Amino acid sequence: MLQHQLGKFILIASFQFFILGKCDAQSIIGKWERNFSHIFSIDKSTGKQVFVSPEVQKQYDEAYAKNGYKEILEMKSDNTYTSTVTSGGKQIIHSGNYSLSGNTLEMNIPLVKGQKTSITVVNLSGNIMIWNLIFMGKSTGVEYDKM
Repeated sequence: MLQHQLGKFILIASFQFFILGKCDAQSIIGKWERNFSHIFSIDKSTGKQVFVSPEVQKQYDEAYAKNGYKEILEMKSDNTYTSTVTSGGKQIIHSGNYSLSGNTLEMNIPLVKGQKTSITVVNLSGNIMIWNLIFMGKSTGVEYDKM
């Protein structure tokens, strides 16, 4: 009897942990702000994301600061998203649909017409989401912080 009660308790506790833990920590749904303090590239020999050199990071930092670049991405539960990009005093808002299958994120990002963008979510933990974005044959790591 005690063993049955203990098993029942473990099952309920596990179920609650799964449901509660999965909702916030492992969901792309919400508002995300692009974090430019960590620019990644892909190491050709290992295929893993690595931080760019301090010199390259400095170039990115200066360009983003000069243009006032800011990006907010809102992923909604109805599989739509809104991307708001501010740069050079102008704001561009783009909306579309997305689908997430495993760690493959499909969404129509208006970078260059006719070019396919491939997105893999490589980290989704806590308040951080990191993508490996392949566009025009180049692989770039993109980090977002949950707002």
